[in-house]
Amino acid sequence: MDFTGFGWTIFWVFAIAAAVFAYLWTRTHKRRTSQAPRLYMEALRALVDGDDRTAFDRLKMTAQEDSNNLDAYLKLGDLLRRRGRIDRAIKVHQELNLRRGFSKNDIIAVQKSLALDYVASGDHTAAERSLLKIIEVDKENAWAADQLVALYAHSGRFDAAFDYRRAAVKRSGKADGHTLAIYKTLAGASLSAAGKKHDARVAYKEALSFDEHCIPALLYLGDAYWDDGEPEDAVEWWTRLAAARPEAAQMVFDRLERAYFELGQYGEINKFYERILDKNPNDAMALLGLANLSLKKGEFDHALRRYRQVLEIDPVCLPARAGIIRALAQQSRWQQIAQEVDSLLGTGTLEDEGYTCSRCGHREPEPAWYCPQCKAVESYGIAATSQSVTTKA
Repeated sequence: MDFTGFGWTIFWVFAIAAAVFAYLWTRTHKRRTSQAPRLYMEALRALVDGDDRTAFDRLKMTAQEDSNNLDAYLKLGDLLRRRGRIDRAIKVHQELNLRRGFSKNDIIAVQKSLALDYVASGDHTAAERSLLKIIEVDKENAWAADQLVALYAHSGRFDAAFDYRRAAVKRSGKADGHTLAIYKTLAGASLSAAGKKHDARVAYKEALSFDEHCIPALLYLGDAYWDDGEPEDAVEWWTRLAAARPEAAQMVFDRLERAYFELGQYGEINKFYERILDKNPNDAMALLGLANLSLKKGEFDHALRRYRQVLEIDPVCLPARAGIIRALAQQSRWQQIAQEVDSLLGTGTLEDEGYTCSRCGHREPEPAWYCPQCKAVESYGIAATSQSVTTKA
């Protein structure tokens, strides 16, 4: 191509302009890219210092400067979740989920953040999917397994919670028979509620193979036999609970009274309470049981002595106060009744405390191992690990 003098001038003008542009672009790009590591380090320092606002700003700038910094995006989304912007956190982490070429550890990190996002949003189905993806990539991932256990328990899927917990126990080699027994018992209770009574019994007995002193398994087995019209077997399981876990024996007092009266074995309940008191003379609930029996038989003075023994042990025991008032009323001792009412009012309580969930404060009148309000398992503090626990692989 032939260039005139003017043509060459135009050519060199464009060539020089292109070179200057390329130089400036390269210089600017390098400067911008070189800022990303510094911004990222500042973000990490801010996170360590608990300065979420600075960390958020630096992470956002890092992500803008370097779109390949996966950890910056993950931490940015995690901060959004912590700040209550759950939908935005999910969007940030979902966008990462669309990328290709991730390593195994990258996949786990993204799915972990997504699982936590979904749990925070209440979308347990999506959270389960993310957790199962982690398990697909890493079958030994203890964090994902523990999260699945909690998720399944929260949704009442106790069989699935049991399976994952059992797998985790096998991997760790650490005995955890008590927790396995609780989950299996709760799975049995779900079967019972669905009308599968026989399967429920099988589940309760399997629970006892993990912890032979599991309180709810022993209690529910007795209940199952009672409901099936087999009071003798019910008594066997309830008395086994009282013998194995004396601190929980009061849970079966009313049940045993009803069963012994149905069987016509009226004296057995007295013997049962006496056996409890032989082991622990200060068992207020056994004394209360004997006092109530004396009241029913019209032995008012004997009942009063028992009730007062209870109050020496537990001065605010409402059933004992009420029992005293009933016994005095049977004898028309009105002045003493007035004194007892004053004493009752002076205790500052007019209701039975029952059982309170340590997580949300929900109260249940009967023993419970699963909070119907916050879905926490064993939050009522009534099924502590027994001293003798067996673990089956």
